[in-house]
Amino acid sequence: MLNNKNRIMLSLHRLGLTVDESKIYLALIESPMSHLEIARKTAVNRTKVYRLADSLIKKGLVAENQDDHGRQLIANDPSNLEITIKTDEEKLDQKKSILKQTLPLLESLFNNGQRFQEDEFIVNTYEGVDGFKQMLWNELKTKDEILIFGSGTIEDLVGSRRWGEKHREQTVEAGYKIRELLNLAGESPNNFTQNKIFMSKLYERRYVDTEKLPLGHQLSLYNSTAALYNWRNGQKVGTEIINKSFVDMQRTIFEAYWLQAKILD
Repeated sequence: MLNNKNRIMLSLHRLGLTVDESKIYLALIESPMSHLEIARKTAVNRTKVYRLADSLIKKGLVAENQDDHGRQLIANDPSNLEITIKTDEEKLDQKKSILKQTLPLLESLFNNGQRFQEDEFIVNTYEGVDGFKQMLWNELKTKDEILIFGSGTIEDLVGSRRWGEKHREQTVEAGYKIRELLNLAGESPNNFTQNKIFMSKLYERRYVDTEKLPLGHQLSLYNSTAALYNWRNGQKVGTEIINKSFVDMQRTIFEAYWLQAKILD
């Protein structure tokens, strides 16, 4: 019985009720009670009970009843939870509609007035897996082509094959090209993805000897951004340098090594 109650509590929480709201609602399902009785049964502070009861009333899960015993709260039919979900869906649809109307205006402001000047030098730092995911998400804004001094895969950076493949799907949707320089770890290149469109249409890699160019860190060059990933020795620290002249210099270095690199695929 206790396990069932815990499962119900968890389900109610996932449906948007707080832990204390769930306690109050389940207590009232057993029998109508006054605010004081609810506080005693659930160990929820009496003052808090008044506030949470009002919240449950607004959600249609609780009603007030006045009889000879005074004012009591009673539980409404659990099917009223569907009304709560539909209300949430309507609010979400409304937010999506507002976003659809507002986003073009915000992007126009961003592109025309809020973007950095070419001579500015901006440095952003990131830590951990979430930081790396944000940096990789930023790479999806690549306009034409991204150049990578590679030392690992997306899976090495974020620790998730599923996330890595999803990112490659989004790369295919974005449609930009990728060229990557790598040190050859074995006798033949690794097949790191099952995404055939990514490999055949967008991605190209070449190999440079470690003696000529040791690639111990990963550096991605796109737009006016150089994104550096350090993910070894238990650290995950990333840096974005946003400066056109700096990135152009790195591109020139990349192209020089690209011409010398081997094609093994």
